[in-house]
Amino acid sequence: MATYDPYGRGERGMLDEAHRIIDAARAEGVTVRLLGGLAVREHCREAAFCERPYRDIDLAAPKRAAKAATALLGRLGWTENRQVAMAAAGAKRQFFRACRHPGDEGTAHVDDRIDLYLDAFRLHHAIDLRRRLEIEPYTVSTSDVALVKLQRTAANDDDLRDMVTMVKDAAALTTSDLPDALNVDYIGRLCAADWGLYHDVSRNLARCRGALEALDAGAATARVAARLDALDDALATAPKSRRWRLRAKLGERLAWHEPVDDAEGVYLTPAERP
Repeated sequence: MATYDPYGRGERGMLDEAHRIIDAARAEGVTVRLLGGLAVREHCREAAFCERPYRDIDLAAPKRAAKAATALLGRLGWTENRQVAMAAAGAKRQFFRACRHPGDEGTAHVDDRIDLYLDAFRLHHAIDLRRRLEIEPYTVSTSDVALVKLQRTAANDDDLRDMVTMVKDAAALTTSDLPDALNVDYIGRLCAADWGLYHDVSRNLARCRGALEALDAGAATARVAARLDALDDALATAPKSRRWRLRAKLGERLAWHEPVDDAEGVYLTPAERP
């Protein structure tokens, strides 16, 4: 019998559960892909560097598939929190089940959670995923997995490690959408269209560079540093519009990102904002 692994590699782990959902959806002709921490874990080549416990599964799907995906998750044992769909005006669905992570004192938390993002990922900034769901078999594109992390305004230690993992373990830096590769042109283009996204991605690349020694990337440190420089160059050289340049002059004097619940790390819909 396989041993349960709280980091998501074992028979009942969260990564295996995500694979089960995606495979079941694929069998029914529904496109569902991973993003967030478990998507980073999917791309991680060195488990000792990136593994940690996971409570949530972050998924993306086309909005037109929301009904089919919701029905599928119900059949797989997940219960929808319908209030989230109402508050998010249909842009996001949320599902729960009783926790299956053994902890030191029984369970690690009350429940496991799925956040299902429809058409776009929305946290500090919005990333349109409508054309990004067929590049990889189990996750959104490697570039989008990285951007979901790099856009964070207040990155914690897990976020920084996830960012470095994506830069370290990508197969290559490219100028096109290839599986397991970071498309620097795509990342640069999105940041050139939104100064706020540029600002947060740029700051997080600097944070990654500053954290390399503490994170102990070993022999990969020089490669990661070079890749961070290449991503910086892509942000700097992507053509900017006059509107972007005017917004850049205002800097942080105006809000540059969407409101987020700092305790939960979740996007606040207009209905939830103070």
